[in-house]
Amino acid sequence: MISLTISRSRAMFTDPLNLIDQTIDNLETLTVLFEDESDERTHRASDYSLNMQRCRDAQRAIAMLLPKLRAARLTQLPQVHGQICFNCD
Repeated sequence: MISLTISRSRAMFTDPLNLIDQTIDNLETLTVLFEDESDERTHRASDYSLNMQRCRDAQRAIAMLLPKLRAARLTQLPQVHGQICFNCD
């Protein structure tokens, strides 16, 4: 049973590009959810709780992580070297 679980998890993550894309999408969704939870326009300063602060901290961490994931995604794209278009304007 253990080997079946391991082989399934390996198969699930065989395409790094898809994994990175899914992670970026999920983190962007989380950012929107956290914005709703920590929006100062909809909450009074006196209502600002520890959970709201945690949401804001998570937002900041995600904001720092997203550009790094996007850069990592670029490394997974096929590289085109030395191609010249003779018919291009």
